[in-house]
Amino acid sequence: MKIARLAVFLCTSAITTNSFAQGSVTSQHQVWMGYMTSTQLNKKYSLWNDAHFVPDGFFLIRTGITRHLKPVNITAGYAYGRLPVSAGNGSLNRAEHRPWAQAQASFPLGRHVVVIPRFRYDARFRQNIANGEPVNSYSFLNRVRFMTTLRKFITANETTIGRPFVGISNELLLNFGANVTFNRFDQNRISLTAGTKYKNIQVQVGYMNRYVKTGPDRFTQNHTLVLWVTHNLNVKRTATKSDTELDGE
Repeated sequence: MKIARLAVFLCTSAITTNSFAQGSVTSQHQVWMGYMTSTQLNKKYSLWNDAHFVPDGFFLIRTGITRHLKPVNITAGYAYGRLPVSAGNGSLNRAEHRPWAQAQASFPLGRHVVVIPRFRYDARFRQNIANGEPVNSYSFLNRVRFMTTLRKFITANETTIGRPFVGISNELLLNFGANVTFNRFDQNRISLTAGTKYKNIQVQVGYMNRYVKTGPDRFTQNHTLVLWVTHNLNVKRTATKSDTELDGE
């Protein structure tokens, strides 16, 4: 029952968030491809690297260092991205420099279920636009992100195809600071995925509804097919196993 209530909460929070977004809504379809790695350096630290590409959406690479503290992992690093000047124009020609930090935990609910809450901060230095073209100056925005993932494993142990799972997650992204005008609400993402963990590799596919504010009264609803691969590496083969969840731009 606890699992069911949490799943209902995640869905309800996404629906509630979207209900406050009143205005013109444009729908489009996307494919989100991501490759993520966590390299265990020793019992206390691991190296975070990931790359994401959404045609006509964005391209982003990110690196960071993670400090493992039970039950919380703290990560800080830098990301570089290319984004379109306007939604759906197909040209990823706006640069973004993004120092970032996050805190993430993992809590089991029984033998087969895990809940993963995550708080992330993005310091966004976005290239300015003049007459529809990028210029050599940047604006600064703060953004906070709150994500909760509920994951249920189908089997107790690894099988010939790994340990399959299904998951649901919701993430709310909010902007704040002096340069924020119309979009304190940035976007909301709700995802339904299925995948498997085989040894140190995790593969998952699914659907994400990414609801983004693109103007004072304009929103884009992105119906997104996600294809994500996560690779956990262990340089010194330490006894500590990374439980870092690497999903999401």
